[in-house]
Amino acid sequence: MVSHETLHFKNRSIFNTLGFIIMIAANALAVLLPINGKTTAQISEEYPNLFIPAGITFSIWSVIYLSLTAFIIYQLWLSFSNKQPATLAYVMQRMKDWFLISSVANACWLFAWHYHLIPVSVAIMVILLISLIIIHLNFGIGIAPATLREKIFIHIPFSIYLGWISVATIANITALLVYAGWDGNRHAQVLWAIAMISLGTLLSIGMVLLRNNITYALVIVWAFYGILLKRRAADVMDENSIIHTCIIAIGVIAITISWQLYRKQKS
Repeated sequence: MVSHETLHFKNRSIFNTLGFIIMIAANALAVLLPINGKTTAQISEEYPNLFIPAGITFSIWSVIYLSLTAFIIYQLWLSFSNKQPATLAYVMQRMKDWFLISSVANACWLFAWHYHLIPVSVAIMVILLISLIIIHLNFGIGIAPATLREKIFIHIPFSIYLGWISVATIANITALLVYAGWDGNRHAQVLWAIAMISLGTLLSIGMVLLRNNITYALVIVWAFYGILLKRRAADVMDENSIIHTCIIAIGVIAITISWQLYRKQKS
């Protein structure tokens, strides 16, 4: 006989799956239609700023969606195999409705972005970011003991996702400034980009040293590498300081990761 709690968890896993399908469908529409006649990248070009990474960097979405697909399959297996009820309860009690919220927010963000509702898109992006942070905290990702399955199907996917959405939130706020009419001179724009790269670096250092989340930091490195490539391709002398900042930031994060691995090995 299936308990009321188990039935509740099965229903939640189904809703998580539906939310994921909605998210994937919205992203497919953004590419295939595209929504409002323009791709996501084309909309980005209408709000030019120096924090946007090179197009190749966005290939990380394939990694994110594949890893989230693995999570969806894992939680469905836990729900309907009836082999590990304790693990099912552990996952669902910590996930709650936050994955569903993040999936709906992801889909809604695309429509807000494509229809140039930039302030709305920032608000939605913040909701997405908060939901991922709560998932990160609920599972103690990086610091709580975890089985290999939990690391593969939960810790790694949501670390990658949170890392990229952290960068995307900064980029979205920067686009909002452009949307609002910020027409700072080139020097001001360069300083803003350097400040945002510095912020991303500090977040990475904190996540590595305080949360032992190296995966998150590697995603930030990938984003900074994309910014570096974009600015090199632009080949504007005034923007060289952004390139140098990216190189320094990547170096600092690499040193931090190495130090954390050394600390773990020593302990």
